[in-house]
Amino acid sequence: MPTPLGSDSWFGVDQLGSGQLDSSQLDPDEREFAVATLAAINWQSLLTIASNVRNDSNPRNDSNPPELSCTFTDSFTMGQSNMVRRIQFSDGISWVARVLIIQPNKYIPTGRELLSFADVVGIEVASMKFLKAKTSIPVPEVHYYNTDPENDVGAPYILMDYIHGTPADKLSHAKCDPDMYGTPDQDRCFREQMVKIQVTLSTFKFDKIGSLHYDETTSEFFIGPELETGKGPWNSSMEYYNDLADHVLQVCERNASSKLRESPSFENPNLFKHLMQLYSSSNQGSFSLVDRDFGANNLLEFRIISVIDFDGVMAAPIEVVAQFPSLTGLDREIPSQTEILPITMERIKQTKSKLEEYKEMMHAAESKLGSADLLLSDATYVYYGLNAYKCHQACVNDSFMVAYQKLLRDYEK
Repeated sequence: MPTPLGSDSWFGVDQLGSGQLDSSQLDPDEREFAVATLAAINWQSLLTIASNVRNDSNPRNDSNPPELSCTFTDSFTMGQSNMVRRIQFSDGISWVARVLIIQPNKYIPTGRELLSFADVVGIEVASMKFLKAKTSIPVPEVHYYNTDPENDVGAPYILMDYIHGTPADKLSHAKCDPDMYGTPDQDRCFREQMVKIQVTLSTFKFDKIGSLHYDETTSEFFIGPELETGKGPWNSSMEYYNDLADHVLQVCERNASSKLRESPSFENPNLFKHLMQLYSSSNQGSFSLVDRDFGANNLLEFRIISVIDFDGVMAAPIEVVAQFPSLTGLDREIPSQTEILPITMERIKQTKSKLEEYKEMMHAAESKLGSADLLLSDATYVYYGLNAYKCHQACVNDSFMVAYQKLLRDYEK
């Protein structure tokens, strides 16, 4: 049976009330948010806005067909903080409405709550507009957006192109061996495309660290406060790393278990700050564009037809830029761990080969950017450990604490 693509794989609105969706498809919180969002949003108002935007962009005259109407298809999908529904126009064109989800009676922390809803949507729009205007990276076109949570629709939203495709991680899981993206030739092509996207982003240089923003009055892009910490922009790497580490530690203190908070590895972010002072290759100067959420979950199809999800785009230090894509079988091993199981040792061997291959692809694609040389460096590994800390898993934190301590000893030798 063929794997459903695009909105064909989304959830049916009628499935929510009938109990046809199990916890593997939507967990209880997601189900509650979906029901609340479907009930709270003025969907008809959103259709009216979409219709007006399309008709205004195609002025009518005597030779033109009647004004376009539109409807929602009977399906939706959920992201970490958004519900997405497909809009079908009477001429066959499709858009999507991406609406901020409603969280009734509870609050699910994501570690990215310090900016206003308006700023979060604004960062996503700025990133899409920037990439659409200045690169050949395939991204949806933004047609209209509203960042006001008190608008007539009932939440901030974006209207943009619908791209008929399925996230590569889901396709891989349905069709391929673990960590493969199609046939061997397709897999290599997929990774080469990822390299090209990463390298393209890193060619854009800025003198500050922070998220992309867009001034609607001047139509200019600028670097402003960063999504995760709510702070910035910063003039130096260490200013950013110190604020980031403090934020990650505070999020863990608020949300992690008491067992994790009582573990010595709870202090890993403080070790991170010290290690970055020792190992970071740069502090001030030029900072490159990167998508911190870049990975197979945000790429449509093995032959990449679109990148989705843009709130992770920012100008960042080289250690943030020189990271492997997520969910692609390119996870670095923790140096402090010694594996003895044959199956695990074979997996590590295969992963190491893929990491080296990806590094060589980066070398081939870039000229003087320098990020390929740092992909397997100690400094990028230290940053990788801070990202792992956000999972709030004691065993992971403990392993990275040992690795961090080893790096401290190695530096002192």
